Amino acid sequence: MKEHKHNFSKLRHVATTYYKETNCCTVVAVAVAANIGFGKAYHAMKREGRKDRRGAYFAQYKTALSKLGYSLERRDDVFMGKTLSTAKRLAPKVGTFLLHTRGHVTCVRDGEMVDWAADNSSRKRIISIHQVIKK
Repeated sequence: MKEHKHNFSKLRHVATTYYKETNCCTVVAVAVAANIGFGKAYHAMKREGRKDRRGAYFAQYKTALSKLGYSLERRDDVFMGKTLSTAKRLAPKVGTFLLHTRGHVTCVRDGEMVDWAADNSSRKRIISIHQVIKK
């Protein structure tokens, strides 16, 4: 298995310094889920219609991940609590998951949340969970 090379502060640094990006949680989530760099994820999302400094739609990052060799499977059976704060503690130690909240997407990979929410106790409610599966 490929070593995980992501931490949120590095991804945010690349986003703000080189791409002048904000509101890029989906790009960060795609980068972490596919274990690729921010730039590759940024361009994959741009090809699917994501506008700079804007959020993205589910269909856009689902298609981007598909073209990168991954599929998304809805996992209502995986319980990580009701909020991102709880999910950080209860996340499975194996597997990659996208946690959807209102206006935000967080990636949890092998029990580690790679997102701004990992550094605070976010009370954002989880709406749905999708597992990222290598095709």
